[in-house]
Amino acid sequence: MKKFPLFHLVTLATAALLSTASAEDTNGIAAVVNGRPILRSEVEEVIKVQGMQLRATIGDKAELDRELGELRKKALDTLVEQELILKEFEPYAENFKVKVDAYTDEHIKTQYVKEMFKGDQAKFVKELTSTGLSYKKFYDKQRTNIIVQMMRGQNVKDVGYVTSDEKIAYLKANGEDFREGDQIKLWSITIPKVTEEIGSTSKSQQALAKEIRSKLVRGDEFSTLAKTYSQDSKSGSGGDWGLITKKDLTRRMAEMVFSLQAKKVSDVIEFDDSFYIFYVEAKIPGKMKPDEEVQAELEKRVLMEKKKKAYEEWITQLKRKATIRYSNN
Repeated sequence: MKKFPLFHLVTLATAALLSTASAEDTNGIAAVVNGRPILRSEVEEVIKVQGMQLRATIGDKAELDRELGELRKKALDTLVEQELILKEFEPYAENFKVKVDAYTDEHIKTQYVKEMFKGDQAKFVKELTSTGLSYKKFYDKQRTNIIVQMMRGQNVKDVGYVTSDEKIAYLKANGEDFREGDQIKLWSITIPKVTEEIGSTSKSQQALAKEIRSKLVRGDEFSTLAKTYSQDSKSGSGGDWGLITKKDLTRRMAEMVFSLQAKKVSDVIEFDDSFYIFYVEAKIPGKMKPDEEVQAELEKRVLMEKKKKAYEEWITQLKRKATIRYSNN
């Protein structure tokens, strides 16, 4: 049988593995929740896979640091919320022990042993321990996940049904998600952060980009400035991309330019190794998906939004009665 990659098994078992780390090392503490320290090493393990992906796709150090910082913040928030939920579960722990254990056993048996290792329990345990994790530590982490899921489900289930007005409002705000083939007519000017010119710095290049944008806002012709200053494959055509869809761009670039306001010069945008100025001349909506498909998706999304709001309100209540201290180091 093909060996299954276990990096995500390590990630799932992280909290259990790290529980043996010393809480005395204050330099390693990210936060303390009701007296329980959350270590920075726990945060790093949570973001391990996503962090690797960011490092592989983002070349600019400043942007990478910002993205990693945001990722760490979200991971710490998740770990803090987990501690709050586990504290809330404590009064019910004894009564629900048998049920939680049964759910955990079934989860590991189905998701790991049966699906990943074709029912070979011994092989699963062997692969797991080869990563340095005992079965007990892995089991304990899965059990924690089950508790969190149960508590979350119990506290967000009563959100009511989805109304027609709620679906209409969601569709109005997120119409592009229910269309296929949205297009924009895009123009761009690209100013690299680093050039071979003597005295050129990232700051001087950013200043140049801001100067160009000022000229555009004053009414100077986009194509003329693009031919003069832009350094990308579209400069020869005056920065004109023509009509494009999201599929014509990378995911991150598409998310950025398709969210820009039409008929307005963008701010100077720092992205990877360049500064960009965009102008969306027009937005052309694509074809709406079949109504049956749209209505089903709307029902799902609105319900998800309502559950998310209920969860956030619940967590806010838990935070109010908890003692939480974040490290400033």
